[in-house]
Amino acid sequence: MTMNYLNDNITLIAHRGMATNYPENTLVAFVAALSNNIDILEIDIHRTSDDYLVVIHDDTIDRTSNGKGKIKSSTLATLQAYDYGSWKDDVFSEQTLMTLDEVLALIKEHPQKLLIEIKKPQQYPGIEQDIIDKLIVWNIPKDKVILQSFDQKSIRKIYDMNVGYQLGVLISKRKYWYKLPDFKQIATYADYVNPHFSLVNQKFITAAHNYQLSVMPYTVNNYFEAMALIKLGVDGIISDNPHTILNKNLST
Repeated sequence: MTMNYLNDNITLIAHRGMATNYPENTLVAFVAALSNNIDILEIDIHRTSDDYLVVIHDDTIDRTSNGKGKIKSSTLATLQAYDYGSWKDDVFSEQTLMTLDEVLALIKEHPQKLLIEIKKPQQYPGIEQDIIDKLIVWNIPKDKVILQSFDQKSIRKIYDMNVGYQLGVLISKRKYWYKLPDFKQIATYADYVNPHFSLVNQKFITAAHNYQLSVMPYTVNNYFEAMALIKLGVDGIISDNPHTILNKNLST
């Protein structure tokens, strides 16, 4: 395997694993990402009706499985009975819904960090503590995990727990396309501000860096967009295909 890094200072984040080529948020996607020297693996977390933390982006299984139903209204056993890979390609038909426990077991065996997005925390009261409890049980080092959410109250809640994990705020283009976020306020509890890539300009980068906030835009799947963002001074790139975005030559 040969690598050609454009900038060694840029953090490469695999969004839901290598989601361009593999079914997102599945074991095969995560293993592929971790074997290709990315820096951070990004996942999404919801909670089942029987209180299991599961790794999936949507709050239903409709889009990424052959089943239907809401995560919060279904048991883990019910959800894991479905196929989470064939929607991408029949070769992935054995992929199932992963739990956070399974991902933590995997990440412990690799040097990469884990970026955990807490999805719709208002639907899952106490999910922040549930996630922290899992990280403690698995003895995951504080410098190996970043927790992020679009819900700033959720991230502030974790900050107030004083547990020592790095924290990030996701910035939606729907809410902030016409104005800058309140970086001064965000910097009182977070370490990262991670915007939709279309929001990033020099003013955004400068303002965030003035408050010591790192900037890792999502979801950048175009090489030229990535190059433009790197020139502006972003700290990382969140991508479905990070190896391709930064011109890595891969051979297997």
